[in-house]
Amino acid sequence: MLIRLIAVFLLGGSALAAAALRAEAAKGDMKVAVHRSSPILEGRILDLKFSSFAQGVWTREASDCDAFTTVDRGRPGGVIAIFRSLMETPEEICQVYGAERAGVESQRAAMNCHLWSGSETLGLVTVRQLGPSGLSVQFGDHQPVPYRFCRAIAPLLLPVSQQAER
Repeated sequence: MLIRLIAVFLLGGSALAAAALRAEAAKGDMKVAVHRSSPILEGRILDLKFSSFAQGVWTREASDCDAFTTVDRGRPGGVIAIFRSLMETPEEICQVYGAERAGVESQRAAMNCHLWSGSETLGLVTVRQLGPSGLSVQFGDHQPVPYRFCRAIAPLLLPVSQQAER
């Protein structure tokens, strides 16, 4: 190292100085540990989608459903769309990477979320069935928020068995 510094000093070339003093990193020099599972979900058999009771478009108010066109144009906090492993709100779109096996009335899911602002986050959501047409949604440690069923989400591709019935 001392010889490099002397050579740089004597030669005085800025390109040579940059080459001689460049930093080198080796594999494993910087390791970041990221937990990809929630401690609440550890030790449980996990699924990759939401339960059937949570599927659909959910709104806070009936008027939100009447005026609904697309989720991203909805009132923040006023609409949630859940379809298979995806959950979309006006602020973000999330994909489940671990959920409790389909519960009868309640399910917790760990999600990777992409916010419309461009950032990403990991989150935990708990969904609970509230009667025949209600859903309680709790993000992390926040208070649960009640939603009412607005409409079903029709799949773009139907299984072959259902295509024959059409």
